[in-house]
Amino acid sequence: MSVEDLADPPTSAGFIFVSEESPDYLKTATAGMRVTLPVFTPPWIVVHHALERVHVARWPGRLFQVQTVPPTTRGERAAVARAAEGVASHADYTRAIAVDLLEELSSSVLFGPHGDAVVRIVEAASALDEERARALESARHPAAEREYSKAWDRWLAEQPEAAPYRNRDHAWTLSIPGADFSGSPIGYGFSLIWKTVSRAARDRGGPGSITLDEDGDQVLGDPWETALGALLDVAMAVGAPHLVDSDAVTVLTAAWGTVFEP
Repeated sequence: MSVEDLADPPTSAGFIFVSEESPDYLKTATAGMRVTLPVFTPPWIVVHHALERVHVARWPGRLFQVQTVPPTTRGERAAVARAAEGVASHADYTRAIAVDLLEELSSSVLFGPHGDAVVRIVEAASALDEERARALESARHPAAEREYSKAWDRWLAEQPEAAPYRNRDHAWTLSIPGADFSGSPIGYGFSLIWKTVSRAARDRGGPGSITLDEDGDQVLGDPWETALGALLDVAMAVGAPHLVDSDAVTVLTAAWGTVFEP
């Protein structure tokens, strides 16, 4: 079958997130523009079909609602076919060579209905230094891990596929993709906080802030590890308030209230 015989794929609506790690042609884009790959080779433009699946690895960034552009030339059809190789028909994303940027949305919606509050935590994590990490470590409530874990169990009780994950210790859980489409009560919010604190520890931490475990994976040392826990705590409390009662809120926000909002 020749390229000309290939049926044009249907257009796909979805979302893309643009951060400092994105290619320059995306970083300079604005709503209303058509963005096309300068060269039809990977990395392709990945369009996520649902907000819950938009992966946020760096902050800050801009979120766009987009529509893929159908190919019109032989070269474009061949590139679209290459981009689609290995992507299952039921996949929750599309690889594209060109998209129309329909609208710019607030990036906070990626973290759920209380995303603005989660953004404040992410930004605090981004600016974290050794002094504030130690302050968070000192102020974290001794019952915070237990209340964080209990909130995860309450969320899991709402998920139809979560039975294998319930009634476990979720004190340091960031995401459980098998339990729900979004993976957590605040999407990729917990994972982003972890990555952001790890980056701050690497950039501004002292000796021992980051070490390697026996598998070669990076591990946070204190005060950064406990500071991370304190920020995860408050992100749960403000990002998923339906999962915590008033007593749990007091516990989960203790460190945040002491260090950032005395």
